[in-house]
Amino acid sequence: MNPKHIAPIPKKRQAHAPYNFVELPEPDQVVVAQEPPKSNDYDAQRHTGYIQCQLITESPLYIRCGLIPKDFKIFGDHSCNLEELTQIELEEQKRWTDFFYNPANYRPVIPGSSLRGIIRTLIEIVTYSKIHKVSGNDKLFFRAVAAPRKKDAEPDPLAGEYECKLGKAASKVKAGYLQQQTDHSWRIYLATDIEGKRFIKIEESVVLNSNVNLIPFNSSDYRPQGIVELIPVRFGEIQNGIAQNISTEEPNYQYEGHLITSGNMIEGNPEGKSPRRYHWLIGKRTNDYLEVDSGAVDDYRASLTEFQKKYFDERDGILKNNHPVFFCEPKPGEKVTLFGHSPNFRVPYTPPTKNGRAASVTDFIPPKLKSSDNPDIDMAEAIFGWVKDQKSENQARAGRVFITDAVIDDSIPDEKIWCQPNPDDRIIPRILATPKPTTFQHYLVQTDPDAKRENLKHYGSKPIEDTIIRGHKLYWHQRDVSCDTVKETKTPEEIEKKQKQYTKIRPIQSQVSFDFTIYFENLTEEELGGLLWVLDLAKEKENRIYVNDEREYRFSLGMGKPFGMGAVKLTNQQLWLSQRQQKRYKKLFDGNNWETGNYSNTEEEAQIFVDSFKEYILKHIRENHNGELENVRRIKMLLEMLSFPGKPRGKVRYMEIEHSHKGNEYDQRPVLPNPLDV
Repeated sequence: MNPKHIAPIPKKRQAHAPYNFVELPEPDQVVVAQEPPKSNDYDAQRHTGYIQCQLITESPLYIRCGLIPKDFKIFGDHSCNLEELTQIELEEQKRWTDFFYNPANYRPVIPGSSLRGIIRTLIEIVTYSKIHKVSGNDKLFFRAVAAPRKKDAEPDPLAGEYECKLGKAASKVKAGYLQQQTDHSWRIYLATDIEGKRFIKIEESVVLNSNVNLIPFNSSDYRPQGIVELIPVRFGEIQNGIAQNISTEEPNYQYEGHLITSGNMIEGNPEGKSPRRYHWLIGKRTNDYLEVDSGAVDDYRASLTEFQKKYFDERDGILKNNHPVFFCEPKPGEKVTLFGHSPNFRVPYTPPTKNGRAASVTDFIPPKLKSSDNPDIDMAEAIFGWVKDQKSENQARAGRVFITDAVIDDSIPDEKIWCQPNPDDRIIPRILATPKPTTFQHYLVQTDPDAKRENLKHYGSKPIEDTIIRGHKLYWHQRDVSCDTVKETKTPEEIEKKQKQYTKIRPIQSQVSFDFTIYFENLTEEELGGLLWVLDLAKEKENRIYVNDEREYRFSLGMGKPFGMGAVKLTNQQLWLSQRQQKRYKKLFDGNNWETGNYSNTEEEAQIFVDSFKEYILKHIRENHNGELENVRRIKMLLEMLSFPGKPRGKVRYMEIEHSHKGNEYDQRPVLPNPLDV
């Protein structure tokens, strides 16, 4: 069985976030699909047709416009932050920040790919399918300098692990210079010792009073100079491991080497003040070297952050000949596995099963739940198609469900569509956070009943046996969301200080209707029933047919979901089934019209499909619940996440590092509860 997340979590140890998770199924609960039909046949025993749907927005919605090839050449590498937007013309800004639209009439369109994405995700959950296409390329690293062991608090689970790898106060860390060999392997040539040390400190004020051209920590133009470009220096007079002088050319100074700087810790906050005072000095290169493990090189490349890619090589980082590097000296006869840009560099999470290699999220997904490891075809794959990584006879198959773009109702005037009716106006939304590998207490199953900080599982814990990922990540709906609640409320001056963290958008307001169609081919009763049950979720409760529950549910689309944006409902669903063999293939006309073979009097058949779907799922997951899928614990979690109008914003907001009353809300690593316990 999978490890189970603690429930309930002690109140004082509970975290909150705008997202939560629908737990994973047990490995033996993956529902295997029925035999797929032949690709080139119309199967009379299966079902072909379409579903006409109307979609209505229930909160502001924004899907960024696609780019034509000409614009992609201009914007393709841009992140669309305010700093970049101010560097282009107004018309180009508008194209880059527009809602997705039809170029023929400039009216907004919801792309079918967005609709397909949310419907497939929900089908994947309710059919107990595998987790699909989770990348294992992104490796997980951490730095625990900011996680000290406090006397009055529980030890942080990462502090001890970090100290074990690098030593207390980085005592195990050495310095040297990189050199690539003809076989593309890497070596680190050791730096000369300086009074018994491989590197020493120097205070920034000393450097600024010398002839070394250094950008100070608190400058808005600061960058890690000593790594981006080499700074050869001479220095001398060492006191307590700190150099007292420095120069680029003074021959009387005893030591020769390089000055190395690192991050100033105020990235994204140019008005902030750096807490750092010291830079680093290392001696010149010797002829002694250590080999670097090739796996560690691959992991390093995979771990590069956007900040590092901005200054270093996007693929190789600091992996350049003669570049300085800090590393942990390996045991005799072994290769270097830990290295980085500064003495307190980031290190990989290394679970016991990885033999020193960096972990990735996929390590924490049970093998039977990974599409890459389990060759069986599940229901989501059978309906929407699949492409396997391994070459085989069953490597790929096209899907049997096709979703059109959602086109806006022609009768709606422009002034009823946009949050900002003026086509030149845009909204600056509040800043969104990004997932952090160190927030493992949210993303991994925690099993300690008391949720003690020292006992938390992390990405260095034993995968599968000790912990797994929490499951499918979904965002809460939120109450009373409007265009005004999405906007940033800070002053223009405050926004200008953080231009790289802000963007502009042109969202659609609530109560705007769109129409789209879902076409399907050769679906079994169970497959079509699953599709109908999922679509029924987003109807108003008085119009629902198949979902037995008294609450309202909505889907989520587009950007800004942590703010409650993108809530949509589906109305006026009409199922049409095809009678190709009985009608369409036997005659050409139906009176004055073409004979399509389609009919819409399908209520009784649709109920049979849904009942067959429920029976099929409950049988395979070995849970009965009197035939009610809605009573299964995992489905209850899904329904809780889709419930509308949702939670008060105070209960599902991001926690803050600098909360006005609570200080750093992440400090004690509170644990995110299950959706049913929020």
